[in-house]
Amino acid sequence: MMKRGQLFFISISIVFLFISACQTGISGDLQPNLPPETHTVTDTIKRSGDNRLNSEVHIRWWGDDPDGFVTGYEFSFDGSVWTHTASNDSVFLLSPPPGSDTVDFHFRVRAIDNEGLRDPSPAGLIYPVKNSRPQAEIIPGVFEPGSTYPAIKVSWKGSDPDGFDNISHFEYLWNDTTADPTVIEKFNNSATFVALDPRATSSDFEVYLNNDETPQGFREQHIVLNDTNRFYIRVVDNSGARSPYAVSAPFFVKRVQSDILLVNAYVSGFQTVESFYTQQLKAIGIDRMDTLRIFEQKAGEYINRSPDNLTQGRVFGLFDYIIWFGSNAQESFSLAQKSTAGFFNRGGKMMMAMYISSSFDEQSQFLEFTPIQSLVNPEDTTIMLDINDTLMPSLPGYPALVSTAIVGVVKPIVPEIGSEIAYTAPLLARDKNGTLSPWTGVRNVMVMRRQQGVPNFFISSLELQKLNGLGNADELFRKVLIDEFGY
Repeated sequence: MMKRGQLFFISISIVFLFISACQTGISGDLQPNLPPETHTVTDTIKRSGDNRLNSEVHIRWWGDDPDGFVTGYEFSFDGSVWTHTASNDSVFLLSPPPGSDTVDFHFRVRAIDNEGLRDPSPAGLIYPVKNSRPQAEIIPGVFEPGSTYPAIKVSWKGSDPDGFDNISHFEYLWNDTTADPTVIEKFNNSATFVALDPRATSSDFEVYLNNDETPQGFREQHIVLNDTNRFYIRVVDNSGARSPYAVSAPFFVKRVQSDILLVNAYVSGFQTVESFYTQQLKAIGIDRMDTLRIFEQKAGEYINRSPDNLTQGRVFGLFDYIIWFGSNAQESFSLAQKSTAGFFNRGGKMMMAMYISSSFDEQSQFLEFTPIQSLVNPEDTTIMLDINDTLMPSLPGYPALVSTAIVGVVKPIVPEIGSEIAYTAPLLARDKNGTLSPWTGVRNVMVMRRQQGVPNFFISSLELQKLNGLGNADELFRKVLIDEFGY
């Protein structure tokens, strides 16, 4: 056990040592804060001519402080205006001034320490920059029509080796490269041109940029109707450098001749069917009509379809009446579903006759735009129409029709609520064993939709050219187009 005297002696010794230590720590003069030092990855860049750097430059720097730590940096390109940053690097777009393709940028950077002291001798580096010429490119659409009615879409792409930020704008024109181009912002990559008066010999065109529903405040005046046209576009960068013009493939812009468009949706044999329809129209006094062979192909490519559904809808919107006929219901209903809303919204009226094969998916959504609620497709049974069978009208004033061919597959129609049955047919049912018997189910093959009492859509699930056994198909056309639609 430690004695009391020993404990006292030890305590006095500790106090003495503590006082001595404190006196030693506060002696001497306070040293001033030393400035930080700043460094870049190199101190000299020697490049000339085509070896100069691109306008987009990645610059790196760092700093150290002998008696503290670095809290940030400031950089400048003119030595007077400094920008603060906490980063050790950044990407800069060093564009030459307009009219020049080369420039030397003097970059300076200085570190800031924890007491706010800046490096009095900033690190500096001269960047010799050469502007790279931008490029423009026409982008083909999903479909590229060789000819089109005057609702035309073109797409393009601009690029710059110095980066997208170095692009200033686009300049485009039609047909005449000596004319003054139209300037549009660099964020646009397509435009649609729609004739204000598609039936005139010449017309101004409204311009819709990208997928805008509202036209721009300017109009295009240099598209030629009933002639071949080419679209030219170039990209301009921040230094004023211009790319060469990119040019579209030539295409023919057709002037609209009438209020009515025949949409021929047959892939083969379309001339014969088209002739039947033109003959019926001429028989009721309609001598002028336009025709669009929507699925005609050349070398496996559609040659008359617009690049996308929005543009196709604008083509349909040039007309007041559409007569659509074809043998591929899947393709026709799909396209019409996606492209005719605008046509109907502005009061357009459609007459459609479509062969609907056994492969058509009656559960698809492609019927939503039609007066059809559903199609009848019984399991293990095929519904048919025999030759010389008579179709009876359900609406007053419509003629009886007689079939001129056996139709191996018929899809009877269940009309949507509010639509009217126009025709029924004496159909046959063939079971899986091939036995024929009269079909006793739904026998509707044509229906009419009326909106607020006004008829606007007549549809048949039978091809009309196969129902002219009495030579009176023109009476059906007269009843639908003139009496009902008010052509």
